[in-house]
Amino acid sequence: MVEPISEENFLKRTAELANGLRLSYVEMGDPNGVPVLLLHGFTDSARSWSLIAPYLATGFRVVAPDLRGHGQSDKPEGCYTIPEMANDVRFLIEALHLAPAHVVGHSLGGRLAQAIAERWPRIVAKIVLMSTSAALRERRGWLWENIQMLRDPIDPESAFIREWCSGAVPVDENFLAHARRESAAVPSRIWHSIYYEQLAYDPSPLLQDISSATLILRGEEDMIATEEHQVNMKDAIVGAEFISLPGHGHNLHWEDPEKVAGLIRTFLERP
Repeated sequence: MVEPISEENFLKRTAELANGLRLSYVEMGDPNGVPVLLLHGFTDSARSWSLIAPYLATGFRVVAPDLRGHGQSDKPEGCYTIPEMANDVRFLIEALHLAPAHVVGHSLGGRLAQAIAERWPRIVAKIVLMSTSAALRERRGWLWENIQMLRDPIDPESAFIREWCSGAVPVDENFLAHARRESAAVPSRIWHSIYYEQLAYDPSPLLQDISSATLILRGEEDMIATEEHQVNMKDAIVGAEFISLPGHGHNLHWEDPEKVAGLIRTFLERP
């Protein structure tokens, strides 16, 4: 039985990047192992990987940052475009001497993984794209309506945040309560900025430029990253593998961390 990461082992460090931004991050596993960079989703933090990281740490050097605007990292007034946030990750890879690193991205983190692989292929080994798409196109509906209405302070127990931080299958309530608090702590201006910037960004024509071996993971109950989005990525990225998990939703690494970690490990360890 793999134990979740304890509070004492989840102490965050800080890296000052070449662009002057400070990102907090957690590092675990084998310091001499192959680097694996875990990029969390929109309004999450490095802690969102705490259920799955223990299964990945053996033999790998695992690094999980808080992206700009999230967790304990700097929260500048701007900018929150995909290229700018991807550039932060590039600087982090350089600052921590991780290249070439495997990059695993969930949702927003998956879009950053794509951007890094497209722009700086020499610093990337393999990529895993979880619950993500090349572009975010929802300009109406549940997510659009709720994000537009967000104002500070955000209530972590509101109906929207409770649904936002949930799973298609039961997830430990203590973990979810912490996830809700961290999402609610992200200022509403950052919710708005990142969401609107994603709507304005469509790198679909660049997917064919990704040369890294790619695994796409999707929960079949995911209503945010639809099957159409994922299949389009698979068709565009040369040689991409696609695995769909029945009964799982958008946060599949929370819902079944051992199984998802096993799929990731098998892919990363394969020559």
